[in-house]
Parts: sequence; C-alpha cells; structure tokens
Amino acid sequence: MVLPPRLARKIRFTCTLIGSLSMPLSIIIGILIVWSRYRLPAATVGTTLFTVVMGGLAAFFYFFSGITLTTGRSFVKDGYLNATFATNTRRVLVTLWSGTVVTTGISVFIFTGTVNASKRWPADMQLDYSPPVVAYLVLLVVPCLLSTLNMIIGWRLLRPARELLRKYGPGPDNRPPHP
Repeated sequence: MVLPPRLARKIRFTCTLIGSLSMPLSIIIGILIVWSRYRLPAATVGTTLFTVVMGGLAAFFYFFSGITLTTGRSFVKDGYLNATFATNTRRVLVTLWSGTVVTTGISVFIFTGTVNASKRWPADMQLDYSPPVVAYLVLLVVPCLLSTLNMIIGWRLLRPARELLRKYGPGPDNRPPHP
C-alpha cells in the first residue's frame, strides 16, 4: 500500500526508536529481576527460583517484542507498506505481549503468595509488604507494561488507517508500477 512520505518516516523512526530502546532495557530489567530477588529476606529456593524464572521470561518476551517492533520498520520501503508482513508483525507483537502478561501474572501470583504464606514462618524469615518487597513487585510488572506499550505502538503504526486504505490502498489508480 502506498504511504504518504511523512507517515512512512514516522513509522520507520518510531519503530526503530522504541524497539531499539526496548532491547537493552529488557536486558537491564531481567538482570535486576534476578539480582534483586536474591537480596530480599526469606528467599526460599523453590519460590525464589520460580519467581525469578517467570520474571526473567517476562523480560525475555519483552526483549523479543522490541526486536519485532524494530524489524517492523523494514516493511516500509520506497513509500510503500507491505501490509501482509505488517499484519504478521502485529500478530507476533500480540503473541509476545500475551506471553509477557502470562509470565508476569504467574511471577506476581507466586511472589505475593510467598509473602502472604510467610506469616506462618519463624519471625526472622517473615516477609511483609515493605518498600523493597513492593519495589520488587513493581519490577516484576515493568516488562508487562513496556511490552504493552510496544504492542500498542506497533499495532497503531503498522495497521493502515481506513482513510489511508481508501485513499492510498490498492485500486486501479493506486497500484505500484511494475519494473
């Protein structure tokens, strides 16, 4: 589909910027999830390992949503949007977002269950919702929020608007010239 030059530049720039920022940010978040969980009191082996793995998987899905968004820019060339590849990219972004939501939900559920169950542990091992514990819960949710942002941006940029489809979409007058 033919795009106005300004819209083509916007799609390429935004996909590159947001996707390129997402990749290193996801690595930093993943490292923080692993590092800070073992710094909290009462880090039991089973629940800590499961929480860290699920939190790390959420950061992993967020990383790949950044890669997917970055590659979305390549579907705009010479003022044309490859609508088929753009649609597939949007589907991949939704799939990666779903993975982030599920793994974040599991990690938060397990971690809050551990905090609530710790009331029955010895006094020196009990957890309460202190600032470090709440900060860790927020850290577990960050990949999900940022992956949601990637999905929304990719969905809006790589989905041609109805007006653009009517104006610039394939039709007898708007077909690209054959080489």
